Amino acid sequence: MRITTRRLVGAAALLALSATGLLGGTASASPGTPLESGDDRATVVDGNVDIGQPGNACDVVGLPGDEMTMPAGTFTTEGVNITITAHPEGYTVTGVVVKGGSAYNVYDAADLGDLAWEDLHPPVNSSGGPAGISHWFVCAEQDATVTTTPSTPDSTTPSTPATTTEVTPTTTTESVATTPTTTSAPAVADGTNDGDLANTGYDGGWMLIVGLALVAAGAAFVASPKLRNLLRR
Repeated sequence: MRITTRRLVGAAALLALSATGLLGGTASASPGTPLESGDDRATVVDGNVDIGQPGNACDVVGLPGDEMTMPAGTFTTEGVNITITAHPEGYTVTGVVVKGGSAYNVYDAADLGDLAWEDLHPPVNSSGGPAGISHWFVCAEQDATVTTTPSTPDSTTPSTPATTTEVTPTTTTESVATTPTTTSAPAVADGTNDGDLANTGYDGGWMLIVGLALVAAGAAFVASPKLRNLLRR
């Protein structure tokens, strides 16, 4: 009876241990869908990374350069796919990070080849297709062929002072047309012009006639006694 009881207790303990191991094995073997990038050009990484987190996100994902977002005109987005058509001005993109779901895809520019880089997307999720885009960014290095040198004056070359040209104001004299004044002498009527005396146009002939008539009348009065007597009466 004692042997039977011990065997039963041992069998129960063994069964409990087996069940515990089985359950533990099942739990560890069911972490969910295995991570898949869904793209041979990408490396899938579990977790999250984004611009603004402590440290340089490009250092976290193992890409050279600095984290940045792409300016407008250098990429297009259609659904879960991103196509990059140009580098930002003055920079060369070294890689692209696309986050979606619980993981992100890291695209190295060396694996992408020449632009354009088409159909970059997040890792595959439980649906069997790429997850929706949560966020994405690029890593880029400044293009060494594009340098901007600030303009500094040459200390060995004396500066030439600016020449100031004095401008003399121009005086404009308006010409006034002068019309010559012509004085016309009044027409002089034909008359007697004695010698070199100027002909003034005055006609005194009638006074001479009257004077002569008075002189003749006076002479006749003196010469005729009858006329004197007639006048006395």
